[in-house]
Amino acid sequence: MKFLFACTTFAIAGLLLASCQSNLKSAPPITESFLHAGVRQNADGPTLAEGRKVFVNRCILCHALPEIDRHDSARLPGIVAWMSGRAHLTSAQKEALVKYLLTVSASR
Repeated sequence: MKFLFACTTFAIAGLLLASCQSNLKSAPPITESFLHAGVRQNADGPTLAEGRKVFVNRCILCHALPEIDRHDSARLPGIVAWMSGRAHLTSAQKEALVKYLLTVSASR
């Protein structure tokens, strides 16, 4: 009976962990070329780094990280505005997140 319980617990834990995985490819790191792309969004390195940090650490609390390319770049600010209330983002975090997402979108 203990063996069955242990196996069941292990299986459930594995499923939960697998469901929490996200696609970090949708959150590219801040590189030199990414910084150059951020200039078009009036974003500097610290702003882009903060935007990535918010994207990776806060958005994932409610859902897997989305593929940014799935959304038209014109819609990204509205999507962030709509979801930022749930995530309790500050104005600075929202602005950094939008600049990061727009830079990702523009650099692909």
